[in-house]
Amino acid sequence: MIELRWTRNEVLDQVDMPFLAELRRAWTDCPPPRRLLAASLGYQPPSRPSRNYHELLAMFPNGTINK
Repeated sequence: MIELRWTRNEVLDQVDMPFLAELRRAWTDCPPPRRLLAASLGYQPPSRPSRNYHELLAMFPNGTINK
């Protein structure tokens, strides 16, 4: 976790899903400085593929990948 400056072992020992959910809520209200700087310079992170399972299924209506 770059913003917290924790080592990998610290993350593995201290982070669980409720902590991540709360951290995401906190960063929505008050983003880390590096993200604020990037946004002020116009940086847009690359878009991520959808994780919507139904959208993925809709891409293959016959249930197979055509070559």
